[in-house]
Amino acid sequence: MECATQKLRMDFTARRRLREAMDPDTIELIAQLCTQVGMLMEDASPVAVTIGHSAPEEMRMRLDDLACVAEKISRLISAAQALSE
Repeated sequence: MECATQKLRMDFTARRRLREAMDPDTIELIAQLCTQVGMLMEDASPVAVTIGHSAPEEMRMRLDDLACVAEKISRLISAAQALSE
């Protein structure tokens, strides 16, 4: 049990150092990017869960829409990752 506690303590220490080393504006920008990711996910969720009730042509259009949203989400996450390095 001691090893798990020690690892947890070390992980938190590493995160704290990373956060302290980052510029506050960079942290805010990462938070904004992640908020945008969450908003896109929230908007796409109803489309994703109801897609099975669509006609074939509408289903294809919805799948294209979901693919577009997924690409935007991926780009936003990549930008946040780049900023965090």
